[in-house]
Amino acid sequence: MNNRFAFPMIRLAALALAAGLAACTPGLQPTSMAPLVPATESLEQAALKLDQVRAQRAATEARYANSEVTCYEKFFVNDCLDEAREYRRVTLAYLNAVEDEAKYFQRKASADTRDAAVAESIRVAEADEARLAANPVPAPVAAPPKVKKPSTRPSLEARQAAQAAKLANIAAAEKAAVPERAANAAAFEQKRIDSEKRQRKVEEKKAASARKAEKAAQDAAAAAQKKEAKISK
Repeated sequence: MNNRFAFPMIRLAALALAAGLAACTPGLQPTSMAPLVPATESLEQAALKLDQVRAQRAATEARYANSEVTCYEKFFVNDCLDEAREYRRVTLAYLNAVEDEAKYFQRKASADTRDAAVAESIRVAEADEARLAANPVPAPVAAPPKVKKPSTRPSLEARQAAQAAKLANIAAAEKAAVPERAANAAAFEQKRIDSEKRQRKVEEKKAASARKAEKAAQDAAAAAQKKEAKISK
């Protein structure tokens, strides 16, 4: 059923049932007759029906409260109140039936989904078992035992002999280098002595040049004084 027609049909059915009950005698209308509820076809439609039931139930209660106030203004108060109560009872009974049917659809849909998931898991497990039965996994082949290769590392005696020979070679090289180091030290010392001699000669030459320049300056100054003395006489 189209969702946009669900709520109007609920209201029309309730109104029709209430009118029928008001027009018929109690003997002709069984009070235990279940209302006819349109079947729900989807979860969306079930949710819409429940929303409509809540709204219509609130509207019914509001209508009944308003009818009680109105009935007390009429001459036949009891008849008016009875009619209002009957309309409320029939409408709520129908709304309850709609609500029960929609919730039943939701529960059934949830159970169907759960059953489908369980069935799918069982199908997958059975398919896996059939595949393993058709293609059994071969038993693992034991690896051959590892054969230990003979060690290529020199023995302790050989390593000790090699170390001793290495130390002996170092000692011999040090001993052979002693005369060369002594000669190098003597040559370095002679270079130092020669350098100091050259430095002293340079210093002596500088001092002699300074003395000569100083004497020349003194002679020039004395000559200048003598010249000035003659000019002043």
